[in-house]
Order: sequence, then C-alpha cells, then structure tokens
Amino acid sequence: MCRAIGYAAWLVLAGCASHAAGDPGDGLSVTGEVVDFATGLPVTGAISVSTRDLSPQPIATIAAPTFVLDGVTPHSVFYALASADDHRATFSAAITVEDAHVDNIEVRAVSEAYLGQLTTAFGLTPTAATGVLFAQAVDDTGHGRAGIPATAFAPIAGARGPYFLGADLAASPAATETSSSGWVVYFEVPPGVVGVTATASAGVAIDMPISPIAAATASVATMHVTDGPPVLPTHVSFAQQVAPIFTRRGCDNCHSGGGPGKDLANLTLDGSQNLIFRELMDTAVTSPARRRVDIAAPEQSLILTMPSAEAPADAHPNVTFTGPTDPDYQTLLVWIREGATQN
Repeated sequence: MCRAIGYAAWLVLAGCASHAAGDPGDGLSVTGEVVDFATGLPVTGAISVSTRDLSPQPIATIAAPTFVLDGVTPHSVFYALASADDHRATFSAAITVEDAHVDNIEVRAVSEAYLGQLTTAFGLTPTAATGVLFAQAVDDTGHGRAGIPATAFAPIAGARGPYFLGADLAASPAATETSSSGWVVYFEVPPGVVGVTATASAGVAIDMPISPIAAATASVATMHVTDGPPVLPTHVSFAQQVAPIFTRRGCDNCHSGGGPGKDLANLTLDGSQNLIFRELMDTAVTSPARRRVDIAAPEQSLILTMPSAEAPADAHPNVTFTGPTDPDYQTLLVWIREGATQN
C-alpha cells in the first residue's frame, strides 16, 4: 500500500517508489525536497538535511530545495531534520522505508516569521530549551479531520496545547476543536520523544508515530484518527502471527546466522520457529531486568524496546516500530501479555 498523508511526509512505501526494489543488504536512497510548512512552496537558499535514528548515517547530497539520502537502512523508520535560512530546524514526520528506494518526500520547515505569528496570536513566549510540535489529525483518506475537540487529546507532560490552526494554517486562538486542516500545535514540549494519544473518553483512537523533540526545534507529525476506542488483537498465535513479523519487518536480515545482529546481540531470527522461540525466551544472554520477552513487564521486553524510538536512544542501529500503536508492536505486546507461549 502506498500513501502520502496531508502535508507531512508519513509514507508506507512497500512497492511505492519509482525505483526498483533494492537488495536488502544494500543501503537505499531517499529523495525529496524541503518546503515551507505554511505555504508548501520550495525553500530557496541554503538548506541542510540530516537524519535521526539511522546508523550508519546516510550520505546527504543537497541542491536546494532537493536532497538525496544514500545508504538508508532497509526496513527502517527515521526522521529527516531540515534546516534552512530564516527557518527553524524542523524534524519531518516519521518516514518508513521498507525494501525499495523512495522518491518525492516532502520535508516541511517552519519559518521563524510564521512561528512568531503563532506565538503572538496565542499569547506565548516559548523558551529556547523546549521544542514545538505540529501534528495533523487526518482521516482514512489522509485529509485533515475537522471537529476533534481539545478534550480528545491526552496532555503531553510539560507542554502547552493543543492550540488549533485554521483551514489556512493561521492561528485560531478561540478554537476548541480541529478545523478542516486538522492541525494542532503544542509549545514548550520537553526534549525527548513524544506521541499524541487520545483520552479514555475521547470516542476516537489516535495513531501517531513517536516523534523526536529537541530544544529550539520544530517537529511535524501525522495523527491518524479513527472512530471508536483502540482495538488490540486477541488470542495471538506465535506460529501464525508473531514469527512472520521478523521476516516481514526485515529483522532476520540482520539477526541471521552470519549477520551483525547475531554477533552484537547473540540473537538469531532467521531459523525455524522452534529456534526463534528458544532465542526469544533465552534468559542466559540477558539480565533479569532486561529480557527479550518479559512476561512480568511486557512493555519492557527487549523485542519491543530495542526496535522502538527512545530518548536516550539505545544501541539498536535503527528504529523498526513507529511506536506503541504500530500493528506489529501491538501483536508482540499482546502475545507476551497472553503468556508468550509457542502456540
């Protein structure tokens, strides 16, 4: 499935790029351009583009407003950080790369003038030690979703918001729900990583990939909003649902008999289901406090935390899961909660 949602660069890219699929053992390329958040126009002048949550870092080639990233790890989730004249350094929405080269990413940079307009309109004086989060509520078609009230968004610790933007992305200080643009803004967001979630009484589910926040930067994110509360899977089968994740998400490319994941983590995921199960449940290579599968504290299981975005980042070379709402993350989590049996 291929989709580009709203103004943000949230892409699911299996078979969706114009290049042919790359060898999973080789780095892939990602091309795109830096555009202004408010106008959507290409940013002229000097720009720079780097990435977060990829190791090794890709090689960036820039000819403003376009960029090429070479050497992107397959089956990765990462964030582009764009800097440009008169613009705040801005993290893109999560970019998911599977096993193909990717073209035509839009990375939106927020101008200082636009930020000044917003803070004046909202009566704020943000501090340089915090970040700003722009998050767009979208529907199943990727269009901005109107009518999501402020009470539907769970608070972000330490942050101020949500504040709402109008259909034209201008500040809407009196608004108490999203406009047709779907955009909300949070100020004074502490550095680290953040994901917007729905309150228990919201009547909707909010699926937002975990996003990085840094001091004196802006971050852009996409929130998929669906009616009804979140629904987790049940009666998860190791054979039919869990084991296939490691092939589908490319984990077995690295965690193979001769791959770096075997040497660095002593973990093999490309064998039989019996072998994979034994490897996951082996506590001899992990401490009691850091187990690959932790039935007593499922969310702390290494198979969930290592491939996820964290602050500070762990030693895993790339991010695989977009966050706790990633369907494969949820499948693994429920399997562990249900006892982590070889069913």
